[in-house]
Parts: sequence; structure tokens; C-alpha cells
Amino acid sequence: MRGRFLLSIVITFLVVAGCGSDSSPKNAVTGVRILAARADLPYARPGESVRVQTLAHDGRAAPASPMRVFWFPAPCVDPIAGQYFGCFPLFEALYPAGVDLTPSLVEGDELSITVPDDALANAVARPGQGERYATAFVFMVACAGHVERVARRGNLGPNALPVACFDESGRQLGPDDFVFGFTRVFVFDERRNAIPELGGVTFDGKPVDPENGVVTGTCVKDASGECKTVKLDVTFDDSAAEVDPDNVDSAGNVGRETIYVDWFTSIGKFQTNRKILFDGNLGRTPKAAIDFSPPASPGRGTVWAVLHDNRGGTSWVSFPLSVE
Repeated sequence: MRGRFLLSIVITFLVVAGCGSDSSPKNAVTGVRILAARADLPYARPGESVRVQTLAHDGRAAPASPMRVFWFPAPCVDPIAGQYFGCFPLFEALYPAGVDLTPSLVEGDELSITVPDDALANAVARPGQGERYATAFVFMVACAGHVERVARRGNLGPNALPVACFDESGRQLGPDDFVFGFTRVFVFDERRNAIPELGGVTFDGKPVDPENGVVTGTCVKDASGECKTVKLDVTFDDSAAEVDPDNVDSAGNVGRETIYVDWFTSIGKFQTNRKILFDGNLGRTPKAAIDFSPPASPGRGTVWAVLHDNRGGTSWVSFPLSVE
């Protein structure tokens, strides 16, 4: 196997892929969810220590058991074809099937690691990509029970999951109670990437206090029968979009990062999941605010805004939302 597990490696959040319920919009947090993850050093060097956090939430109305978040402590480095599922055979080699893996995992919403000194030992510079780097994946789960390694279902292809979530009676839990996620990892000799700082959130143009949140009314339908929407947006400085040495146009001009935001809510709904806020070549994009439709009935919930750059930097904010 080309892939190898390291007991410690730099982790930066690039993407979280989960297996969750398809019955609700992606931005509706109605079950166990992993929304994002972040590293305090999005690009790190060999020998450095990195702290990684995950943003998870239990949106179930009446959970029988609490959600628990687990990290697999040994990231997978250099999997075949650079795909996360190229690491799955290593799960099968390292973890016995049908056994509670809790003693082997790290429980909690964060993980502290150290980049090995030899993390770049096998790395070479790719043609046209400049500085050499190493790629790795670290895996996490949010589970309303405990995690076990399971036989992968052959009819699902190479990305069939190697683990599942089980309750105390040994019953395998479904997508509302279990999410499997991963982050992609980059290790460089010199290159850095700062976390894009999220300044705040606005609600219909007014700043939101993240402690007190906002209050809005229930759904009021317009002439077309659709709920009238309110607008949410995030604030950030243009400097959050750093120069990106990989963003080079045909004339040799070096551009900046792309900045985008993902929205999530446990009440009401957003009209889309993601908004591009800053184009690496064109600058800020127009109409960055997102439309939010309140529910028909009063209630209380939470809204999350997760700000990303296209190189793994991530920050977030959450606030309560009351519908009256």
C-alpha cells in the first residue's frame, strides 16, 4: 500500500464529507452533523504543533443517546490517487471488525498533533505547482453511540465506509445519528496560509450580537405564496483574501484567494447553501447576502456561518435565532 498512517501530522480543514440524511436541505441541521473543522496553522511545517477543532451539532429533537465526537488519531498520508477512500484499506488493517473502537480513538471537539520531522521525506515538487508538499487525511465521526469497524459493502464502490455507529444494544444507527467526516492535510517547507478572519454577521444590514442573537417573525407569505425572506451576511476585511501563489493567469499575474461562506440553521431555511464572497481575480462579489426564510411556527434555534478560503483556512461564528 502506498498509503501510510502517521501517529501525528499537520491537519488543515479543507472539506468535511459526511454520510447524513438526504431528507433535509444540506444547510438544515436536523440530526447529528459535522459542519466544519479548522486548524490554527492551516499550512504547517515539519516539526510544528497544530491544534484542530471540529464544529459539530446534534440537531435531533429527542435524542435517545448523546452525540459523541471521535477522531482517528493516525492520519493517512499519500493514499493511492490522492483520494480519501484510498485510506480505507488501512482501517481494515489497523482496526478489528465488530469491536468498540472507543479506547483507540480520541474523543472531543479538538485534537492536538505534531507534524513529524520526516513528513516531506517522500514529497517532490509537481511540475508547474512550485513548492513540494505532502497530502494527508484525518478522519472523524459524530456518533450517538460508539464506533466499530465494519465490512465494506462491495456494491457501493471504493468509497464504501469502513466504520459505522452502534447503540448500546449493538444496533447499527442510521444517518440521523452518525456522520463520518475527513479533513485534507497539507505540509510545506515554507508556505503559509493565514485563517480568514470573520468580522461578524449582519441581519437585514444590522450587526448581530453573537451572544444575544436575533429575533424575527414567523413566515409571512407574499403574493406568490412564498415566505418573505430576510437577509444575512458576514463581514470581513479584504486582507483575508491573501495572495495565492497558485492563482496565476495566462499573463503571469498572481491573484488572491477565493473567500466563501457556508450557512447552516436548525430552524427555518436558507435559499442556498453557499455564497462566494471574494473572487481571487475580480475581488468582492455583488449580492453576497443570503436569503433566510423563517418557519411558519414560533421557535428557537441556532444559525452558523462558516467562512473559508480556498486553501483550507476556516473560521466560524454561531448565534441564537428566535422566531416569534
